Amino acid sequence: MIVARLLSLLGFVFFILLVGYILYTFSERRRNPRVRFRLSVILTLLVLALLSNAIGASVVVIDAGEVGVVFNAITGLQDTPLMPGMHILIPYINEVYRYSTREQVYTMTKTYAEGEVLGDDSLWSPTIEGLQVGIDSSTRYRIKPEMAPYIHNNFRYDYREILIRPSIRSIVRHYVSQHTVAEIYGPKRAEIQEAITEALRERFEPEGFELLSFDIRNVNFTDEYAKAIEQKQIAQQQAEQMEYVLQREQQEAERKRVEAEGLRDAAITQAEGEARAVKIRAQAEAEALALINEVLSKNPQLLQYKYIEKLAPNVTIMLLPANSPYLFDLQSLIGQAEQGRSVTPSSPSSEMPGGSTP
Repeated sequence: MIVARLLSLLGFVFFILLVGYILYTFSERRRNPRVRFRLSVILTLLVLALLSNAIGASVVVIDAGEVGVVFNAITGLQDTPLMPGMHILIPYINEVYRYSTREQVYTMTKTYAEGEVLGDDSLWSPTIEGLQVGIDSSTRYRIKPEMAPYIHNNFRYDYREILIRPSIRSIVRHYVSQHTVAEIYGPKRAEIQEAITEALRERFEPEGFELLSFDIRNVNFTDEYAKAIEQKQIAQQQAEQMEYVLQREQQEAERKRVEAEGLRDAAITQAEGEARAVKIRAQAEAEALALINEVLSKNPQLLQYKYIEKLAPNVTIMLLPANSPYLFDLQSLIGQAEQGRSVTPSSPSSEMPGGSTP
């Protein structure tokens, strides 16, 4: 492109020189009629000017990120585009139209001066429930270089208004109308976005455009529905708070119940243990009394012997009230004493009172 401009500039310089030479010659002839135009100079400057302009017009440089479409005034549109680099064309017959092959973004949003259209350009569409939602989106695409002649022949530079924008609007509305607001705003948002992306790709590919991505940037609601959603969220938060309080109270009640059951079980266990101990003690006492009763039944004088045994060994005289009965049968005691004196000292055993042996 710089070479073509330099050549064109050079041709313009030669043309200026030609005009200057002619004017200078006219002015000189007024003072000196003998001055003549030199045809060789005029022809040389004219040829150089035309040649420079022709060469400049024939040299076409396609920059990186561009593609050139050639239209021939005689044969018409050429099917082969010009790729980045320098090309030599027939001057004044071939005309080159340049198209950008770099990534382009078409944004439709509610935010002012952010999208392609000033003001609210969000794509409003009814859902399956009949509610209006606005979709803010960005579509990334680029021109396929080999399809540039087709685009030039069908859309020229108006492809954004003829193809891109109408395709996005129709496809987005088609898929939005098949879902509920909750699905669009919630769990199925990615699924809907993927479906729209595939549909746009199928629409763009045959027309010479490569779709890079489609992104749902935001989902907008009407003011009435936004207030309803806000109230619903507040109510939901309050319900969740009440549910949390209820769960906490239930947990506290469960803790107290478990604690009461533990105390009850402990009391029952303690009572059972005490009852078992009492029972064991009662059984032991009963068995002991039965054994004592059995021994006493066999040795009636054993009780008196035990009583005497408990007395102090130095006590020889006992005083009893006059009206009290004798505790022992004195006759039997005297008889036992006499019998004891008649027993030899070598005897290992002695008779107990009442004639029983210990």
